[in-house]
Amino acid sequence: MSPIFDSKIKREGGKEEVKEDKSSSSPFANARVGEGKKEFLKREEIETMKKDVARLREIEAQKERERIAQISPEVKKEKPKEREEIPVTLIPKPPERPPSYRKILVRATVITLIFLLLGVFIWLLLIKKVEKPLEEALEEEIEEGIEEVSETPEIIIPPSLVSETATSPLEISSLEDIPSSLSQLLENSFELGFTRILIKDTKENKILGLKEFFQAFEIKTPEGLLDKLNNDFTLFIYSGEKQRLGFVTEIKEKEELNALLSSWEKTLEKDTENLFTVLGKEGETYASNFKESSFGEIPFRFLTISIEDFGICYALVGDFFIFTTSFEGMEKTINELKVKTLTLN
Repeated sequence: MSPIFDSKIKREGGKEEVKEDKSSSSPFANARVGEGKKEFLKREEIETMKKDVARLREIEAQKERERIAQISPEVKKEKPKEREEIPVTLIPKPPERPPSYRKILVRATVITLIFLLLGVFIWLLLIKKVEKPLEEALEEEIEEGIEEVSETPEIIIPPSLVSETATSPLEISSLEDIPSSLSQLLENSFELGFTRILIKDTKENKILGLKEFFQAFEIKTPEGLLDKLNNDFTLFIYSGEKQRLGFVTEIKEKEELNALLSSWEKTLEKDTENLFTVLGKEGETYASNFKESSFGEIPFRFLTISIEDFGICYALVGDFFIFTTSFEGMEKTINELKVKTLTLN
């Protein structure tokens, strides 16, 4: 083989061929051949290294694909679709139709609101209809209350006919309550002098008079006697050595009054039995007949029930009728009325 080689090198089947370059045989040519060979070998090494790197990268990629395939075997590699070109048009695309459940929900909401508005409207109408009768009923009750208040009589307390040191009210709801209430009242201690007793009927809202007092104790009187006396009376307890009951009232008509009182003496003790039982009467009376006495030239009649200054006494002093259950009470009352009579005259 000639030392002169052609610079052109072919590689076939992994073998290198060096063709002879017969066109040159100079030493410079040989030098160029050596340099070219070196350069060729250098490029070959670079190419080999690139191929090795590419082969390694391919191996790594294959391993990565196998790993991904093991993790999600169902995932298939799809070829990316080419992006479709959207045609440009001046007509806007119609909006997508809303789902059917949304329509149902909107309709249900609207219907519910309508029913709520109707309910509120009906409720307001009913409230107005109910409030009006209530207001009318309330006005009627107020008017009735005003009428009742106006119809309720004002309590009129008659002026006292004696100079009382105190007043003790006796409130009852019926005449039947008077005997027991009076009995309880007499158990108290009173100041010296006259204590006025006012019997107030809480139902009728009034002060009871002489006729109601007699009716409560079922006291019988001669016919026409109470008509000659004023129904307003002053009931009192005179407290001195003893506590004794009495009353004073004005005389309306004096004619035949003495005669009626004289005729009453026959049954007076029996007719007043219920009253004197409450006042403490026990057993038979000390005397059987009425007698007469006087105080300050004023005569009075009396029936002794007990020697402890307890009995039936009555007198006419000017325009007044006196009834007491003791001598002391009669004398003190006569003295009061004499002073009053002198003052009036």
